[in-house]
Amino acid sequence: MKTPQLNILLVDDEQPARKKLGAFIRETMPKAELREAKNGIEAVQAIHDYQPDLVFLDIQMPGMTGFEVIEQIGVEEMPPVVFVTAYDEYALAAFEVQAIDYLLKPYDQERFDKSFERALQRMEKADQGDLLNTLLQEIGEKRSPLERIMVSKNNRYFFIKPDDLTYISAEEKYVCLHTSGENYLIRDTMSNLEARLDKQMFARIHRSYIVAIDGIREIQPWSHGDYIIVLKNGKELPLSRRYRDRLFNKGE
Repeated sequence: MKTPQLNILLVDDEQPARKKLGAFIRETMPKAELREAKNGIEAVQAIHDYQPDLVFLDIQMPGMTGFEVIEQIGVEEMPPVVFVTAYDEYALAAFEVQAIDYLLKPYDQERFDKSFERALQRMEKADQGDLLNTLLQEIGEKRSPLERIMVSKNNRYFFIKPDDLTYISAEEKYVCLHTSGENYLIRDTMSNLEARLDKQMFARIHRSYIVAIDGIREIQPWSHGDYIIVLKNGKELPLSRRYRDRLFNKGE
């Protein structure tokens, strides 16, 4: 089969693993342009900067997992991906159900070639978004709440803790994380953040807002079953009827 020449990103915190992947790719596609990232932060930046055609993405990495890389990029913006893992049994089951390809360490050239071929076929179909959305939802149900969120400012990447948030707002294709001192735009969705944040600390109050419960000063009736939430910093946010129970049931 004649294959296109691709820009490929290899993401793994272990240098021997990146070297092995690179060697297997060179065997199959000698002219492929390879780039490497040794952690999730570098992966996010490389995907933004180089827009690779394909990503081989390790799942278990210190600081930021492979799943969190996808959440930071956004499933609609994420290039086709082949997951690489050593032992995440639940993830493997989810990959099988969603027909998303993965490489289980240790793997050989034959297994790599099969995975690579399927990745090329998926690139032609461009149908990854829905699969990744469903996968992240399933994985998210088994993961602990977010302990940190990666943000960028002035071309620098760093983490903030959910404890620092006062509320979150939807901003077209982005969400805005509001803290007491700074606001940060990240490419994510309200639904994804709602699923990943600690439900004892945060509540969805509107299609466009998630609020930190400890930051609420009072809730005022407004009209037709809607309310106004007043935060301790004086900011007022709408509480719609659709999401009212998500907040009111926190006290039960």
